[in-house]
Amino acid sequence: MIPLFETLREYFLACADLFLALPRHLWSFSRVSKRRTEFANLSFSEKPTPASNDPPQKPLRRIFISCGDASGEAHTLRILKELQNRNPEVTAVGFGSQKLKDAGLDCWEPLADLNVMGFRDVAAQLPLFFRCVYRFAKELHQNPPDVVLLVDYPGLNRHLLRIAKRANVPVVDFVAPQLWGWAPWRIEDFKKADRLLTILPFEEDWYRKRGAKPVYIGHPLGDSMESPSVEEIPVPNEILEHSDWVGLLPGSRRREIRQNLPLLLEAAELLQKENPKTRFVLPLNRDSAWEVADSLLSSSSVQILPAPGSFYSVLPHLKAAWVASGTASLEVAARGVPTVVVYRVESRLGDWMARHALAVPHIGSLNLIAGRKLVPEHLGRNLSPQALAQDLAYFLTPSGLNSFTESLAPLLPFFAQPGVAARVVRNLEEIS
Repeated sequence: MIPLFETLREYFLACADLFLALPRHLWSFSRVSKRRTEFANLSFSEKPTPASNDPPQKPLRRIFISCGDASGEAHTLRILKELQNRNPEVTAVGFGSQKLKDAGLDCWEPLADLNVMGFRDVAAQLPLFFRCVYRFAKELHQNPPDVVLLVDYPGLNRHLLRIAKRANVPVVDFVAPQLWGWAPWRIEDFKKADRLLTILPFEEDWYRKRGAKPVYIGHPLGDSMESPSVEEIPVPNEILEHSDWVGLLPGSRRREIRQNLPLLLEAAELLQKENPKTRFVLPLNRDSAWEVADSLLSSSSVQILPAPGSFYSVLPHLKAAWVASGTASLEVAARGVPTVVVYRVESRLGDWMARHALAVPHIGSLNLIAGRKLVPEHLGRNLSPQALAQDLAYFLTPSGLNSFTESLAPLLPFFAQPGVAARVVRNLEEIS
């Protein structure tokens, strides 16, 4: 009865969240000015120190992992490998993907393979999500793990966090949600985590002031640069034969591609008219993304080189790139490539919220770390291809590239240093 009760409890809490969503957003909007001021005054954490190589005092035997999307999958693969190296007898169970299953996770549901994004996608998968909640509650009651690791994916993971803490099971939440930007009321859930691992240098101060237990461990991008979690296809020979390549990086989810890629294709056409030598490449690693991308490329008048499975290997060869906001903007910048951040919002309400309701001055992670608009940002419904082309053209000039490179150098230690997976595992060992 306990698992069923826990599932029903979370179901009613989810319904309450939906019912309270509008008043909460209105309340949050009424405090935007105050929140922006507070954000501007946050303290930055120091660069994380390397993780100790000392063996664990108490080896982990059983760990539950919840990973629900593609970006979390890459982080989790590295964490799982580090976990197995330090705890050879460990059993890892939970929600993940086929790749995580191949790496040793006893995967109950392949959530990270579903490519869910937005309210409609989530609503369509509600039966699955509540099955996951029930399975989690049942396992915690019958065979509790030493520790629970929640990786990103706050929509589902906050339900799991509440259940785990009611069962007195230790919880580490990795990639603390960006509540400072969009949903500060959810802090009440994430305060319950025994460790809240933050990846941006200002987040630790924000969470600590609200009673959470944050630890800044650095950005997982550093690990991906040192040791990619996926085996990539070598770059096409055409990339090596020419030098004037511009990347089109519209996002990895199908909805993001439908929203952003048509706009980027228009901007590419305009840029090529002004810079005829410029060539364009579209590197996407998810097979499902190409179903959408191919249909859009076929109707474009500008030639785009498809590079499936070569995302990371293509990046060092780019002169500049248009990038959907998110981790990709940091991934590109970490290779010294200047970016123009682009994120088109389809709905009028989403456009209005983007312009008026965010409590942060920028949407790009690089600009947030820099504390200023280091690279241009374009967010909203009616974006201009001309403006996108003009902003990127500046980075193709020697002065534009030099300005970006000089500004970038002091920021790299905050998001391009390896060792994050090791620090995650040490935190798991400490609280288990």
